[in-house]
Amino acid sequence: MLKVFALLALLVGICSASPVDRNSREFTTYRLPNTTIPTHYDLYLDTNVHLADLAYSGNVKINIRVLESTSQIVLHSTRSVIGRLELRNSNQLAVPVKGHEVDEDKQFLIVNTNVELPAGSTYVLDIDFTNSLNRTDASGFYRSSYVNAAGETKYLGVTQFEPCDARSAFPCFDEPGIKATLNVQIACGVEYSAKANAPALGITLLPGGKKLTTFQTTPRIQTYLIAFLVSDFITERQVVSEPRQLVVSTLARPTASQLLTYSVSASVQFLRELEIYFDQSYAMSKIDNVAVANIDFAAGAMENWGLVTYRESTILFDPETQGESQQLSVVGIVGHEYTHQFFGNLLAPEWWSYLWLNEGFARLYQYYVSEFSHPELKMRDRFAGVLQAALTTDASPTVRPMTYYVETPSEIGRLFDNIAYAKAASVLRMLNYAVTEHTFQKGLRYYIQQNKDHGVVNEENLFDSLEQAVREDAQLPQSLTMHEIFRSWSRQPGAPVVTVTRVGDTNEYLFNQERFYSTPQEAPEQQSWWIPISYFTPSSNGQFNSSAALWMPPYVTDVSMHINLVENDFVLVNPLARGYYRVNYDPLTWENIIYNLYENTNAFHRLSRSQLIDDSMNLAHAGKLDYYTAFKVFDYLLDESDFLPWSTASSNLRFLQRMLRHDSVASENLKSYSSMLASNLLATYGFDPIKGESADDEDARLIALEWACGNDKPCQTEATQRLSKLRTKAASFAIVSKSEQLIICSQLRKATYDDFSAILSNLKNTPNSRSRSYLIEAASCIENRNAINAFVDSLKSNDFGAAEKTQILQAIYSNSLGGLDAIIDMFDSSENIAFEMNIDRRQLYTLLEDIAEYTVEPQAAARLINIVKREAPTQLVTTIQAKLHANQSWIQRNAAIVSTMLKNSPQIDM
Repeated sequence: MLKVFALLALLVGICSASPVDRNSREFTTYRLPNTTIPTHYDLYLDTNVHLADLAYSGNVKINIRVLESTSQIVLHSTRSVIGRLELRNSNQLAVPVKGHEVDEDKQFLIVNTNVELPAGSTYVLDIDFTNSLNRTDASGFYRSSYVNAAGETKYLGVTQFEPCDARSAFPCFDEPGIKATLNVQIACGVEYSAKANAPALGITLLPGGKKLTTFQTTPRIQTYLIAFLVSDFITERQVVSEPRQLVVSTLARPTASQLLTYSVSASVQFLRELEIYFDQSYAMSKIDNVAVANIDFAAGAMENWGLVTYRESTILFDPETQGESQQLSVVGIVGHEYTHQFFGNLLAPEWWSYLWLNEGFARLYQYYVSEFSHPELKMRDRFAGVLQAALTTDASPTVRPMTYYVETPSEIGRLFDNIAYAKAASVLRMLNYAVTEHTFQKGLRYYIQQNKDHGVVNEENLFDSLEQAVREDAQLPQSLTMHEIFRSWSRQPGAPVVTVTRVGDTNEYLFNQERFYSTPQEAPEQQSWWIPISYFTPSSNGQFNSSAALWMPPYVTDVSMHINLVENDFVLVNPLARGYYRVNYDPLTWENIIYNLYENTNAFHRLSRSQLIDDSMNLAHAGKLDYYTAFKVFDYLLDESDFLPWSTASSNLRFLQRMLRHDSVASENLKSYSSMLASNLLATYGFDPIKGESADDEDARLIALEWACGNDKPCQTEATQRLSKLRTKAASFAIVSKSEQLIICSQLRKATYDDFSAILSNLKNTPNSRSRSYLIEAASCIENRNAINAFVDSLKSNDFGAAEKTQILQAIYSNSLGGLDAIIDMFDSSENIAFEMNIDRRQLYTLLEDIAEYTVEPQAAARLINIVKREAPTQLVTTIQAKLHANQSWIQRNAAIVSTMLKNSPQIDM
């Protein structure tokens, strides 16, 4: 109970933190004061990016309402040089201002007045400023570029404001729970066009070959969703008239004109299905998709209201060379950003503590609404990968809860993690099925209708609406509420493992829950959840496949349930992996499940097969199941051809690969084992894509190539031939597909420096984002240390943008121990990694966390933690220390037994 009270006190603080001591006037937090709020912005920007001049000037007029009497107006500003600053009252009379100052640490612009501004009064703060697009961190209002058909570099200005970078483009009140309407005017060259959140009202010609675009007033919007684009991009659009007029467009560089059609049609379909599903019209009359060069876009995409930005590779589709797998990618990313137009945009989080109310819904419904917009893609089943990623993250002892309070920009940036996205989506999905999708959908419709006018929400608003729907449909016991259930998941870290024990040979089963840790803990937290238990038996006709047959209460041990079994029956708990928990069984029940898995694989839904693989191996890693049982589950894959179980297996094989790579013998045994398992998969799908095949088949082939080619003789022969052909065309060492990259990777591991030089040269001269990605992955396969060092050195050049530098770093350190050592050497010798790499701190922190996953040798771990202590905040240091400790603990506990299991695994002639 003490933990509950402490947590409630913390949550009260989320909304009531006071950033200023009224007596001392010293700012004590990074939150803005609650004394004044904006009600409207008039923003003017004057750009010359069409001339490759990256400086810009602007003016912002902010209508302000005073909530508490004050002689200060505090807002955000950084990077802008403030010129004229005036304050006027509601009669347009000047209010005397002492001056303004900047708190650089908190990024506050503080305007001090000579008179007290009384509560209830209104003012206009009028600010002239100058700034620049010349930044390489892919944040704020920044420059991107492309090379046109004539070989000329063309520049453009684009934005990325989430979470805390609107303040770096213009002075504003830059917090997520503060909404105001916005009018924008943008001046640019006549051959360029300007875009903003709202549709254009009109264009006025200006002297000097320029024009001014004026845009409609936006709905009340938070600053991180404001967006602009100044470019000479081409547009493909579709105008939809029913049930109301809506213009959907995709914009990209002119040389990509043939790649826009699919994204436009997919966007129209998905947005209409969202409106139907949530019974809520989209709030604007237009929505634009903007394709930004991969090298200049650090995120996958950004949900700016009405002006969504993407990496080129995620939104463009070439019908001549790409198949259904890329269509799935486009639908998924569009679906995620368009779901945000409702969850995050229409309904804004009160503070970043509730980021999961944005990202959880977007992650879930990018998979779930596609069931209606694009049923051929079968995306709902693919959510299994999201669930498993969340469970892996949540098994750390240092993981945070979903609802979590932080203040500083760097802390806020670190909230964009698997907890906000994958865990939140998995919990929402679990409760969706537990109370039935119909009731959950009704609750979300209430949530939107009851909160859209105010437009700012916290988790209690969601719980209230779901509770209303659940009560109306009688989907919970009278003594249980959605508030109790949901808080048990949102306000504490971790996820449970449910252990199922059959009582003798009866039909009584006992259920026990505890928090699941990937590494055994000396003093584990005593945590508990409200868990919806679902189960499957062949004789039950799917009655309890997803809905709750039992609500397992917290802090109650050995909950009993009767499950009717007939002869030759078996029982699976959480059979379609819709619950957010792992499942363990007593030894005889495991034996029965595995026997039936081999005897009648198709009796197990592919989601069940996938989850059995993931649960069994992770339970073994944690010391809760013997490896013999886990590998028995894995061995059935020799005869598995479905993408979904193999996708799960692939993730688990990658974990073993990085944990054993310090041991050359164990690594070779793993290579042989994985090649053996994947040999039939490769024989089924072959080497090259087949036109018209499904995304599942495309992706199954890639998995087969990744794992079979290590030892598979036909694949190695094919790889040798393809690499030989590429060598004869060294000047154009072009890799045209992911399949080809995977095929030759095993042979490139032994390649020379000359091969690397050819790949790097081609990479620097290749404009196509997708081809560049293939070349980066191919170059990282080469284990020649001189080549690795040269690849690392190339990061100091201007040949790669921030996003590509991150991809290259990840490719190098994940590929080999030599690559990891080279990255640590580079970081060790750097005085300021983020500055020298031209990446922002958020990207750096993500990289450091990921590098820790691959650091398994004590010496490398010691060097890494010294770098982290120098570069990162204390909380991240603690997290990375825990990761490194977990790696060493796994090796000490499990490496020898896993190596033995691999050595003794059944082999076939490769």
